[in-house]
Amino acid sequence: MAWNEPGGNKDKDPWGNKNNQDGPPDLDEIVKKMQKKLKGVLGGKGPSTPSADDEGSGFLIGFIAVLALLIWGSSGFYIVDEQEKAIVLQFGEFKEETLPGWHWRFPTPIEKEYKVNVTQVQRYNHEYQMLTGDENIIYIKLEVQFRIDNAQNFLFEVSDPLVTLEEVTESALRTVVGHRTMDDVLDKSDGRQQLITNTTSEVQGMLNEYKTGMTVVSVNLQNARPPREIDEAVIDVQKAKEDQDKYKKQGQAYFNDVIPKAEGLARSLKEHALAYKLEKIAAANGDTSRFLQTYEEYRKAPDVTRKRLYIETMESVLSKSSKVMVKINQGSNIMYIPLQQILDSAHKGADGSQVPVSAVTPSSSPQTAPRYNFNPSDRGGR
Repeated sequence: MAWNEPGGNKDKDPWGNKNNQDGPPDLDEIVKKMQKKLKGVLGGKGPSTPSADDEGSGFLIGFIAVLALLIWGSSGFYIVDEQEKAIVLQFGEFKEETLPGWHWRFPTPIEKEYKVNVTQVQRYNHEYQMLTGDENIIYIKLEVQFRIDNAQNFLFEVSDPLVTLEEVTESALRTVVGHRTMDDVLDKSDGRQQLITNTTSEVQGMLNEYKTGMTVVSVNLQNARPPREIDEAVIDVQKAKEDQDKYKKQGQAYFNDVIPKAEGLARSLKEHALAYKLEKIAAANGDTSRFLQTYEEYRKAPDVTRKRLYIETMESVLSKSSKVMVKINQGSNIMYIPLQQILDSAHKGADGSQVPVSAVTPSSSPQTAPRYNFNPSDRGGR
């Protein structure tokens, strides 16, 4: 029954005090009573005969304490993803490194875990203005891709790893660019590739020296340009270099085309000359052998050999001649001579090739020996 309901004890309030119509209950008395109850629950000196209200209050406080302890203990469970690693600290000191999965640690403030993604490739972009080795100003936009490979070093060796990466990248890039001319930096082929390679090596060396726990995956030179005031002049220079490279490549292509052909032609001429040499030597040897054989026959029978050589020579000479010589001994009859057939046979050489006709001149000189003699009966009738 409530203290203020009809029939209730209106002389006392909920705190056990007499009803004071003049003001609120005394706070000092309330605090003293609560202290006595807590001492009784925790084993301190309290009333020798605790009341029922004191026992109920002690049970409630104990239940709340156990529940709070369970909740506090359950807060020690944590999950590490497949891409992560976790570093567990015990009272601020490194205890262990845990792999992906379910884990439990002592709850805060005894132990605490820090998770780090060790598989994701992160990017850092920045644009720098610096001096080259030939004291020219150049603007460079750079992208660095990196990955965390040591979670403990990344978290605890340096105060701010990303700021460290920025400063290391700028320092390495200034060192590399400071040893090169502007033309080397602007060169889009070998110059830039060498610049990227050296910068990557410098950055990774400094990160390892500072134990940042980061590994450089790649360094990309996104842009490299001179100041705006000299853009046109630099563009002209770059175009001239590109034209130079183009003409060099064209010259090399022409060289690769002409030289093999010339070398092949030279080899062919040498082979033809050697074949011609062997042919002439063989022909000369054959002529010599034939001449010696003919000479032996001439020594045995001079007259017969002389006549035979004369006849063979005349046959060889006159068979290739286009002239027809006719001797008319008697009569004035007009002779029919098949000149066309004679000329056709005379025009063809031994290999069947056509021989030009120099002239067709009938001669009646009595001093000339006849080559062809035709009778009137060969005309086939007048």
